[in-house]
Amino acid sequence: MLPSHQRSYLGQQGKLALFHLLCSITGVCASQVVVPERVNAVLGKNVTLQCKVEVGSNLTLTQSSWERRLPSGSVTVAVYNPQYGISIPPEYIHRLYFRSPSSHDATIVLGNVGYADVGIYTCKVATFPLGNTQDSTTVNVLVEPKVYISAGSSALIDGGNDTVVATCIAERARPPAEVSWESNLFGQSEVQLFDEANGTTSTQVSYLWQPTRHVQGHALTCVVRHPALQSDFRIPYQLNVQFAPDISVVGYDGDWYIGREHVQMTCKANANPPPNHFRWIRLDSEMQEGVEIMNSTLLFLRPLQRNDSGVYRCEVANEINLRSQDVRILIQDQSQAERSNSIVVAGAVMGAVLVLVLIAVFVIVILTARKAPPPSFTDKVIDLPPTHKPPPPYSERVPAVPLGVHASQVAWLCQTRMADRRHELTDGQQPRTTRPGPPSTRSPTQQQSHLQWVCHQSGTDRVYINHREHYV
Repeated sequence: MLPSHQRSYLGQQGKLALFHLLCSITGVCASQVVVPERVNAVLGKNVTLQCKVEVGSNLTLTQSSWERRLPSGSVTVAVYNPQYGISIPPEYIHRLYFRSPSSHDATIVLGNVGYADVGIYTCKVATFPLGNTQDSTTVNVLVEPKVYISAGSSALIDGGNDTVVATCIAERARPPAEVSWESNLFGQSEVQLFDEANGTTSTQVSYLWQPTRHVQGHALTCVVRHPALQSDFRIPYQLNVQFAPDISVVGYDGDWYIGREHVQMTCKANANPPPNHFRWIRLDSEMQEGVEIMNSTLLFLRPLQRNDSGVYRCEVANEINLRSQDVRILIQDQSQAERSNSIVVAGAVMGAVLVLVLIAVFVIVILTARKAPPPSFTDKVIDLPPTHKPPPPYSERVPAVPLGVHASQVAWLCQTRMADRRHELTDGQQPRTTRPGPPSTRSPTQQQSHLQWVCHQSGTDRVYINHREHYV
């Protein structure tokens, strides 16, 4: 929907176009008055009532005037006569005038508009010989709001519950103003309207939010929109979140050693409101002599000593809370640079010793290898030929077990033979050719030879004399 002033301008242009169309059709141009349908005036400011006059070439403007319609009737507020000039009633003489009076313009300016100026105004044009032509407009008085921001009744404390941050107020506006908050916080708005006795309305919009210290110093923006304002009215509001001290200790670099001079530790705190209390204490023992506390700094006025090692605490307080930070101090015998040099020297010495040891071992191994005697072969094992007769070739062998002879009989024969064999070796006698056992049809020589082979195959005729000698 177009704003009212744009709609009035389009209406005026439409009337002028219609007037020119009638002139072109009829050939006779009558007088034409064009005024806006509605005019919005701002309380206490000037308002322009525009009146365009179109007079044909065959007509003569005799007078243009403005009248105001009241409950008691119409009253004249301004008159322009090309021959006699301008006439304005006394009640309007100080705040009403013609902007540029002529036969084509009857626009007037009304200053210091008040509520009493609301109403209908008519622009009249008298021509000769047609007479009077007129058109009316409605004046509406707008009241521009008075805009301001009011801080919440409670302080914004980090970690607290939802709190009213601020309230944006558009006071005594006509019509009511549109008020809103612009913010990237996750808060919410509450709107309240209050009607005033003079016909205006006050609008209040509160912003509720759960405070957090991370947005300290950020800003909200109150935005007010109203027909009496040429553009949006914007007011920033800076957040003020209060929080307990956030402490950090600087000065101790971990390289404090006996005899080091001009050392100190400073307790720094970020807090809102600013800290009002600083305190240094030692937890493991009393503070040593030669140590001084100056505001938030712990000064060592002498070279460091071994007994300066310990746990030191910095306490900081503001109106919100008291916080502390502990620092454990270790006094070394040497500085970090000296310790590093000692480690490098020790490493170099150990490396040199290791190299010397390796060289010595290498030399000893070479000398020992050169002085070693040649190997002796006194323990050479002499292979003696076997005393038993080797078995016949595979082609001349008879079956392992003769037909009709049970395996138990073979084992018994072999055991008997082994016993006789041991006896012969002991007494030096010749082995017997016959043994008790099952009858056989073979000759004694064949039977003995076959029995030897069978016993040899079964492994029962092997008698081990010594593991370093041959066996029989």
